[in-house]
Amino acid sequence: MRLAEVFPPGGPPIVAERFELRSDTSAHSHDFIELAVVTGGTATHVSAAGERDLDRGSVTMLRPGDWHGYRDCRRLLVYNLYVGLEVFRRELAWLRADPSLGRVLHTAGPSGHRLRLDPAALRIVETGLAETAGRPGPTPHAVRVGILLCLLGGTAASLSTDPTGDRTGHGHPAVVAAAQLLENDIQRAWNLDELASAVSVSPPYLTRLFTAQLGIPPMTYLGRLRAERAAALLIETDLPVAAIGRLVGWHDPNYASRRFRHFFALSPAAYRTRFRPGG
Repeated sequence: MRLAEVFPPGGPPIVAERFELRSDTSAHSHDFIELAVVTGGTATHVSAAGERDLDRGSVTMLRPGDWHGYRDCRRLLVYNLYVGLEVFRRELAWLRADPSLGRVLHTAGPSGHRLRLDPAALRIVETGLAETAGRPGPTPHAVRVGILLCLLGGTAASLSTDPTGDRTGHGHPAVVAAAQLLENDIQRAWNLDELASAVSVSPPYLTRLFTAQLGIPPMTYLGRLRAERAAALLIETDLPVAAIGRLVGWHDPNYASRRFRHFFALSPAAYRTRFRPGG
């Protein structure tokens, strides 16, 4: 699914849709963030990380480039909230300073935590999504952002029971600054020492801060950004795989293929064949 298929030109970068699924859906990829909230029925979610059973309250988050599908659907009721990345780089950029929400955004995809909403949070989120998805006229952007924050806050609470989660992290401006530097220049041959120097902290301290707030080390974060951009270029252009690797900062084709496969469980060529329209 591409941005142009979901977000109308000039429209708000947050859109909600409701689906009822009674049969399997083929796997598909995205170039935006999708949060899928199950409000009824059951199914099995299939992604690069494997399979997961879904029921009421289950939440799946997919970042750009992630692929997924559903099988064994039994009247699965699901609300999809589609969110453009610019929302998290603009009005919600402050979320990176919150350790719980940072982990939701960056490690809660198919390879990360299994998110849920407790019954109270689910009722609030379901009401907002139902009104937004079924509203005949445009929903104010502030309302959409509010629903998104309720959903993120509710799912962040589910991480508190995750024994692997670091609940001691606190927001630090060096993390936000480092993340922005990486996002603004993914082609650059960054190394940890250079990045830490740019934000005036030591490399080990930056790694601890970054992992506490975003759930992954800074160089893994950079790899994810490169993989997401490469996934979009594989779908949207005819550029050779090696050229795409160079454009995102991976100059060795073999290394590029290994890193891409790490995030999406498919080689770049296989990803293009599977998910490109008409491929």
